[in-house]
Amino acid sequence: MKTGLLRVTATKKPPYRSRVDIRPTWLADFGFVHGTSLYAVPFQDGFSLTFWDDNSATGNGKLVRVGLEKNKNVILVYLANNFITELVGGDHLVASYEYGNIKAKKLPDAQKYYVVSSQGFGAFLQLSGEWLTTIGFIPDTIATVSSTKGKISINIWNGEPSKYDELVKYSRKHKLQPIQVRKNQHVVILDLMGYTLAKAGFNTGDFISVNYEHGTINLSKTDLQSLGFQVPRAY
Repeated sequence: MKTGLLRVTATKKPPYRSRVDIRPTWLADFGFVHGTSLYAVPFQDGFSLTFWDDNSATGNGKLVRVGLEKNKNVILVYLANNFITELVGGDHLVASYEYGNIKAKKLPDAQKYYVVSSQGFGAFLQLSGEWLTTIGFIPDTIATVSSTKGKISINIWNGEPSKYDELVKYSRKHKLQPIQVRKNQHVVILDLMGYTLAKAGFNTGDFISVNYEHGTINLSKTDLQSLGFQVPRAY
């Protein structure tokens, strides 16, 4: 089984409808290739997709086919009146992939979600995007990181950048780790790795919720087992 992150979005042209785009590179590995007919069944906070079977395709489900965009397999699940679920635009979903079966379920509410990846021999988490600048995390800004079991808090350091010794003393006193916001071409980036993630118990494949306000970012590890998923590995 593999897992991945999905999001409910809205079409850009009328008639406006909410939908979920499913397009990981491994779709074909689980039998989901261009032209395959699928049976989509909604439930309160998610949906499932299985290979179409005339004998079992009954009830409130509908037919969905695997499409092809730029030579890549893609599944588009539209949420409409004939596909009743409580999912709405902006919701984040965790999806599990097995041969002939995809199950997607809503994650707890959060402003953003990321999945911990790996770099070298350790876990790696990269926060990126313009949302960082809107809350004060502009390139070259110094922040401090606090890691506790299941949680990481990142706060902008309000001291003067030139007083590095003061920052070091402050970080040691409060058991914090200094970190710097950087920019790669036009993308603002905040990298978390190694000791920082290990101290919080964040491992490769973990789903991390993000909630933020100006000057502060809070990360929390999501317990997927409580949502009915086996311990996953995301790719």
